[in-house]
Amino acid sequence: MKYFLLVTFIIWGNLLFAQEKIEEIEQYDIRSYAPQKSGVSDLVFEARIDKLTEILSKNLALGKLVDVYFKISWLSPSQYKIEVFGLPKGFEDIKADLTALIKGKLEFVLPEKFSDKFKGYKFKVEPIADGKLIRAIDVTYKMIAPEVDISFDRAGLLKTIETKAPNSLVKTEFFHSPKSWSNNKLVLDKIIQSSSQGPAKQMTISELEYISVSGIGFPSQISVKSVTEITVPATDKEKEKQIKNEMGTTIHFTNYEVNTGKARRQIN
Repeated sequence: MKYFLLVTFIIWGNLLFAQEKIEEIEQYDIRSYAPQKSGVSDLVFEARIDKLTEILSKNLALGKLVDVYFKISWLSPSQYKIEVFGLPKGFEDIKADLTALIKGKLEFVLPEKFSDKFKGYKFKVEPIADGKLIRAIDVTYKMIAPEVDISFDRAGLLKTIETKAPNSLVKTEFFHSPKSWSNNKLVLDKIIQSSSQGPAKQMTISELEYISVSGIGFPSQISVKSVTEITVPATDKEKEKQIKNEMGTTIHFTNYEVNTGKARRQIN
């Protein structure tokens, strides 16, 4: 019996190992646009969030603010530095919160290799009606999400990613198109992320616009809209009701400086 279990484990492990390189994932990496593929290794740019200065100005302790913005320095392959300008000295907690806010958007500017997102997972491929489903399964029991389902259409385009964790499900839909400057590579135009947890549902739509700098494409702005819906259960006195809240903002990216050496000087 022990011998049978050992052999079964070895066979299963070998099957998983053989599936670690999935054609759809590998091809998506090849077909997707990233500035790094065009030789960008040293990048400096600025980011501004609509109405951020006005919102922060309501904090009287900060005094009168004119222009609060971010300066990002990035050095290949993955070093970066985010600086917050326009705030008075001190207020490190506020700066840390703002830095975390813009850090989450850097993936739109300098996307990492798609296959790198699933390091440590084992894959299982399943056919579906309009393409293929790739199940990324955590066999180590160490990942935040035990399973991630990735779907591609018949043309090999990434359609959705569903991240499954205890008591939560996050679904992300992807929309791409080639641009005049992308050399037929797929450029991300929009993502729609939906999540649910208990009675709360949230949907976030991010739409991107681009600018070409010396023939290399970078986001010029990202418009983000979030919609939250909460279902309030019925009581003896009131019927079930839905509470809906919408909010949105736009992040502008400007003053791109490509391969000037400034990022290296800032980071090192």
